[in-house]
Amino acid sequence: MIKRAGKSVKQLVTRDSDIRRVLLAALGREYCDPEHDLIVEEFGCNSARVDIAVINGSLHAYEIKSDSDSLDRLPSQADAYQGVFQYVTLVCGRRLLEQARCTIPDWWGLRRADYKLGEVTLKTIRTAKANPSQDAIALAGMLWKTEALTCLRRHSQRIVTSRNTADEVVRAVAERIPLPILTAEVLQAIKARGGSGFPRRRSQDDGSCTTESTVPANRSADLSWLLSVPCQRHPD
Repeated sequence: MIKRAGKSVKQLVTRDSDIRRVLLAALGREYCDPEHDLIVEEFGCNSARVDIAVINGSLHAYEIKSDSDSLDRLPSQADAYQGVFQYVTLVCGRRLLEQARCTIPDWWGLRRADYKLGEVTLKTIRTAKANPSQDAIALAGMLWKTEALTCLRRHSQRIVTSRNTADEVVRAVAERIPLPILTAEVLQAIKARGGSGFPRRRSQDDGSCTTESTVPANRSADLSWLLSVPCQRHPD
């Protein structure tokens, strides 16, 4: 409670849904090119889900921590995101801001979510920098087995076949494909799926089967636009 002129005024507390709505609107204005920009909520990242992912010329994760949340899961989320995303930004309520600042890596971006005149506002505290620790195994693990095999063949690496396990194929991709090229392959594969970041579940016949897909609400059923070459644009 805040006291003003002898009266108690209830301080507004940010919630995930409020921050998410404002953040999605801001990202929609910033990344508005339907030929290249894809914005996905609840994006699967191996062992974790990131609140919002922007996929265009890079992979950028946006994690939300409102005043109503805790930071208990943030260290494990940071570990999961570090291997895959080129950029990560934490959007955090005022209550957790200082604790979060001491928790996240230096290369993460940070935005403060606060109430101003009854509306959630976002203020950039620091801009995200390029991830210095992107991991080839974690990144290759974002590819479905058929996509990984296609990637190897496209780059004249035929050391494994469909008879190999999914893990063996992923490992070959990580070892044989340079990281910048692998990143581009993952970007293209995610776009071609329509936004799903989830690995397919393995089966005995071809190593994969259908899986749930997180399709962005602001995209049409025609996904041909996703097959274009992503533009190289620096986030934020």
